[in-house]
Amino acid sequence: MNIEVEIKIKVNNLSEIRKKVAKLGKLIKSINQIDDYYVPSHRDFFAEKPQPFEWLRIRTNPDKVVFEYDKSINMKANGEQEYAEEYETEISEPEEFRKILGFLDFKKVVTVDKQREYWMCGDIEVALDRVKDLGDFIEAEAKGNFKSNAEAKIACIKFLESVGIKDVKKEWINKGYPVLMLENK
Repeated sequence: MNIEVEIKIKVNNLSEIRKKVAKLGKLIKSINQIDDYYVPSHRDFFAEKPQPFEWLRIRTNPDKVVFEYDKSINMKANGEQEYAEEYETEISEPEEFRKILGFLDFKKVVTVDKQREYWMCGDIEVALDRVKDLGDFIEAEAKGNFKSNAEAKIACIKFLESVGIKDVKKEWINKGYPVLMLENK
């Protein structure tokens, strides 16, 4: 299990932000990532309001395919999560696995196709995303040894401010890409 504390912001100036991030850290990789989100027939994760607190997805990276289940912890009324638990395993036969999900009556709800750059900036992992049909985003995720989730969140906010995001708390998007995609349809 991995505990995740991250902040996502929509940006209009991705190239400017990239230049600032490049001064603070190192590009790890740039990839095309395709996420297919599924729900079981007996429970629609996307029916949860104000947003889902569970995700079930198949993430296709250039080098591997991963099946992931995420569950948000301590979800607040405004949709903000304190952190999420993530469970994942690599899939060696993705098409066979998709067939199994179909036989088990899971259905694909939405696909998120994004070009993502991973950067390491000290204790913060940064993702610069160009999401098909949604636009450009920056995500800051705490990766260091923080004493608490609150401390990790403060570190993410300070990092985002350092790259020119003016009002992080106001601009913070508390929804995942699949929810934004579904709302955009």
